[in-house]
Amino acid sequence: MSSQSIKPSKNFLIAAGGTGMRCLQSFLNLCALGMYEGESIDILLLETDIENGDKKNSENLVTWYHTLTTNMAGKFNYFGPVVNFYTFVPDYSKDNKRRFTLISRVEEGDSETNRMLADLFYEEGVQEFDLMHGFRAQTHVGTFLMYHAIIEEIREAVAKDVVRNKSQLYKFINKIKEQNTIDEARVFVVGSTFGGTGASSIPVMARAITDAAKIITGGMIQMENIYFGAVILTPYFSFKSPSKEHKKAERVIADAQFFAHNSAAALMYYIKDTTISKTYKRFYFIGWPFQSLNMDDYKAKVAGTDGGKTITGGKAQENPAHPNEFTGAFAAKHFFEMTPKEWFKETYTTEVRFKAIEYEKNQEEKVAFFHFDDLVEGEPKAEAKEGKGAKRTLAEILKNNLSGMYYFSLLIQQDFKSNFRDFLAALKRYNFSYTFSDEEVEAISRYTEYFSFKKDDKIVKPGWIPQMFYSLKEPKRGEFLNLHPSTLDVLMLKGDKPEGFNKNLLFKETQKSGNISDVLISIWAKHNHPIKKGTKVEFFQHMKNTFDNLTVTNWFEENINLTKK
Repeated sequence: MSSQSIKPSKNFLIAAGGTGMRCLQSFLNLCALGMYEGESIDILLLETDIENGDKKNSENLVTWYHTLTTNMAGKFNYFGPVVNFYTFVPDYSKDNKRRFTLISRVEEGDSETNRMLADLFYEEGVQEFDLMHGFRAQTHVGTFLMYHAIIEEIREAVAKDVVRNKSQLYKFINKIKEQNTIDEARVFVVGSTFGGTGASSIPVMARAITDAAKIITGGMIQMENIYFGAVILTPYFSFKSPSKEHKKAERVIADAQFFAHNSAAALMYYIKDTTISKTYKRFYFIGWPFQSLNMDDYKAKVAGTDGGKTITGGKAQENPAHPNEFTGAFAAKHFFEMTPKEWFKETYTTEVRFKAIEYEKNQEEKVAFFHFDDLVEGEPKAEAKEGKGAKRTLAEILKNNLSGMYYFSLLIQQDFKSNFRDFLAALKRYNFSYTFSDEEVEAISRYTEYFSFKKDDKIVKPGWIPQMFYSLKEPKRGEFLNLHPSTLDVLMLKGDKPEGFNKNLLFKETQKSGNISDVLISIWAKHNHPIKKGTKVEFFQHMKNTFDNLTVTNWFEENINLTKK
């Protein structure tokens, strides 16, 4: 990233815990769709479970994204904004840090008094469970441990050069400190109210960063230019409760039946606590007043398994994407880009924003209708449409960009068997030649796989877009972003049938006979000038020109009578 000439970022995103990391994935996809206009953004991934499957997925996505955005700062079409990525995972693998009692040194000094004091706040099981898989929805101990871990890391980094050079947390907080002296720094935290790391981090994050910055400067810093915000997600998925045997073995384990109770208690705290109201400028509360996604049902449908025993963390904790997380990513965009600087200076207590989703009653169950407009906050942004002079709202821009990226991803995965270089060869026959390195070809092949689907023999793993579709229990009437269900049901590819879903239905102009890749490339040639030595910047610009001139099929409106029956 050092080769790029970019302005220092004033925006800092902290993704805390499993929900926070999936919101991070949504935010990176938002950037890939050209919906974030900053030249760069600094992102901290905050986790307590080093082997977490969602963590690995997020890190892979960051790697592919970074590869594709190198030397593209300021080019706002597909991909563009530079991501400066940092990770902080408190090390609970050491023998002296695996449990609360070891970290707090309960057994040292006057151990009897220490134990009595600890027992006032925490049950014995909470004090003794293994922290290797995170805080397990025990936020009352998690907040204490997270603050302690952050401050301890910064103190060691200030005291020892070797720790300072290695500490990504120190570099991240030091950037916030430096931006505070230049102008404003906006720090946005994403996490849940019901889990472990995220729910534990949000209450103390503003205080921890402020105190850490003061440690770095020896107390010689004024924090009036640092503005904190957060998006908080209430429960939207569930899993079967652990067995008595499993509870006994693990001492403490997350139980989805208590998620609603955890969230209610957390929300009461956020609303009433004066420390929160003095440090956070805005909270975005995102709920899901519909039936929660049952993870066991999802795994049975998508992976063909019964879900097994309750997962405490580790590599097996790999939850599907959900529309709530995508909404959370747009809350971050609103905080960063659409909130005037004057508002921050004039606001002295926490403002709370809520998001509601349209629904219909189907017998006793609410059916969610999730539209592009639901993702967009604030005043609609107008932009001149290429060649026509028409104005488009932010929701319409998002609809075209997302549909285009999804169509492109399906095309690469299905028609070109996950080989982006074959697509470049097809374009070259039309006198469009672009230069991509082997690393970039690999990155875009993997990204389109992540975005759409991965197929190995007869096994199909849904990507980010289809995962959200299945999270809504496969809506049949266009409830998910007004898109045709047949474009989203990638599980139709299972088995020996070569046909499967119909991506042609995404755009009206692609609903033609003949080889669909030839149809798209002919449209590509119609709206772009041939090029002999095109860069990836020009490739993505031509890709945007192509999809900007296509009409997304609004399946919901065209079948409105079906939805009202």
